[in-house]
Amino acid sequence: MGQGGVERSFINLSIELIKKGHDVKFVCLNKPKSAYSQELSVIKLNSKRTLFSMIKLSKVIEYEAPDILISAQYYANIASIISNKISKNKTKIIISERNHLTSALTKYSLLKSLLIKFLIKLTYKRADLVFGNSESVCKDLKEKFVFNNLKVKKILNPAFIENILKQSEEKVNDPWITDSDVPILVYVGRLEAQKDIDTLLRGFELINKTHKSKLLIIGSGSEKEKLDHSPLYKKNLIKQIEFDENPYKYLKYCNVFLLTSIYEGMPNVLIEAQILGMPIVATNSPGGTSEALLNGKAGLLANMKDAEDISKKVNILLTNKEVVSKLSLNFEKSLERFNPINVSDQIILEATNLVKIK
Repeated sequence: MGQGGVERSFINLSIELIKKGHDVKFVCLNKPKSAYSQELSVIKLNSKRTLFSMIKLSKVIEYEAPDILISAQYYANIASIISNKISKNKTKIIISERNHLTSALTKYSLLKSLLIKFLIKLTYKRADLVFGNSESVCKDLKEKFVFNNLKVKKILNPAFIENILKQSEEKVNDPWITDSDVPILVYVGRLEAQKDIDTLLRGFELINKTHKSKLLIIGSGSEKEKLDHSPLYKKNLIKQIEFDENPYKYLKYCNVFLLTSIYEGMPNVLIEAQILGMPIVATNSPGGTSEALLNGKAGLLANMKDAEDISKKVNILLTNKEVVSKLSLNFEKSLERFNPINVSDQIILEATNLVKIK
């Protein structure tokens, strides 16, 4: 929750692979934000843009001579494949897509979107394996981007339950949170267009008409100014905390977790909210949101961009303990899917098969 979901997933995966005796180097543009990155051997490219780092990455590939290179997100995937192509030492490449790609590209202009699609189709076919982190992401890849019978597999995000539970025990010194006499709703994530902050705020305003509550927002981004314009922010019913290395400590004081995205991959925040036993309302957007919540059995799904439906679902969780209890009974079954041992075993199996045919 604290840092980006992709970075967090790959740090978790790297740590698990190291535990199993593998030599892992974590390559990034700049220093990772997570404290857990201290357990890793980190190679910083010291570059502001992924696509501008290809020469540096090709040199890393030459020097380190890895058996397998694993990358995530289309910009890094494109750069990794091109870097490997120009490197003197060729390696097997596994690329990972962490968002519903068709939806993600709609944020760009038509020309830029077409250019990125062209680059994806040109480069992805040179990968040895593509994996997505949800059924929806994999289906989108197969239908729109990946051809030539290239294998596409689903490999879920790993979640470290014990670490999250331990971090949640840290003390919070903020009376707005700890001494609240009304329910607190919480959103954790970037304040960007993908997360549909407008609907989050409209939904919260509707909730307050029937059930006085507060909204805690943990995260920052380009749409932060929208908070300032909310009348409830001015009434001190909305609080924003910028990036925090440990957001879990706040969640034990919150009553409902909200996610209003217009697309996702496999949202880590929903996995982590389940670990902490939180009732959840999330929009049923393209990607893995529904899958993360066992198609509505581990959290309530609301219509996308529908503030009224979000308000209705939140009010159910605030007033109906039977519904909350029924949803929580499915958390254990849901979380079994994200066991880091199983996830890393899948990666190791696929990587081993690729190295055998190198």
